[in-house]
Amino acid sequence: MENINNIQHKSEMLFLYDSTYSIPNGDPFTGEQRYDEETKKILISDVRIKRYVRDYLSAQGKDIYVVGDKSFAEGDESGSAARIKALQDKFKKELEESEKVAKEKKENFSKALFVMRQCVDVRLFGGIATGKGDAVNLTGPLQFALLNPSLNQTTLRMHQNTSVFVSKGSNEQGAIGTTTLVPYSIVQIHGWLNPKVAETTGLTKDDMKLLFEGLWYGTSGDGSSHSRTKSGQNSILLLEIIYAEKNKKVYGIDHLIKLKNKDGKKDEQLRSLDDFEFDFSKLISIAASVKIAKIKFYTEIDDIKRQFSGMDKFEEMKF
Repeated sequence: MENINNIQHKSEMLFLYDSTYSIPNGDPFTGEQRYDEETKKILISDVRIKRYVRDYLSAQGKDIYVVGDKSFAEGDESGSAARIKALQDKFKKELEESEKVAKEKKENFSKALFVMRQCVDVRLFGGIATGKGDAVNLTGPLQFALLNPSLNQTTLRMHQNTSVFVSKGSNEQGAIGTTTLVPYSIVQIHGWLNPKVAETTGLTKDDMKLLFEGLWYGTSGDGSSHSRTKSGQNSILLLEIIYAEKNKKVYGIDHLIKLKNKDGKKDEQLRSLDDFEFDFSKLISIAASVKIAKIKFYTEIDDIKRQFSGMDKFEEMKF
């Protein structure tokens, strides 16, 4: 009997948030915002977005495989090996019961795979375990674009600040640091859900609700507010565009939403939602395609909600 909680549909996602005087995604080597010099658009990596989701869900008490510290490790254990060991200790009873059933059925059983699938981030994004004789390499059914460009062009602004601590014993003042900030950007994250791959990780509809919650609250507020460089972020709109059939696809989902600037302002002059409006005409038009089953949306902005409410195939999302 088919589990009604299993993922059966193929879909693409768009998640929009804005960022004001911040560094939405600094380069790990320089700390400077990722930026496309030719298009003048900032870039946000898939790793950054997954980190928001993981950190938020971890704070909600959900089991996460890829965590930001090694508090669970003993001695010089590697991150992967230590995490697998910690999870096997936590799920010892369930692990032993499942292994016993597998032996009775004469089926292969991977301890690493079993405990990894207890973690919501593995069911969403996949994961790797490198244990000798029990290695696992799971591709995630939910993927985001490697680099996601902002919808608007922006010009980075130099920012200087003084640290509290002195740089040398002979100095009386703290060191001066220089970095670049993004005055304002509308970021659009593009994602894909593959139902066939979802079978291998055990992804469920409940997991997808947790993903949407993690995107919304992890990027804005509960997650981002703990970081000085991400405190100016606000979630705006979340869309899941669900296909009617698993082998169908609409070209250019990430090009459906445009900005219409007000008062003749250029992209670089935008500073808030008051300076522009969204053009959803292409998104609404694509909903009429036989390839699209429905478009689920979530927003806390009344004007956007009014545009989608009552539209054919548009359904408000709940999480």
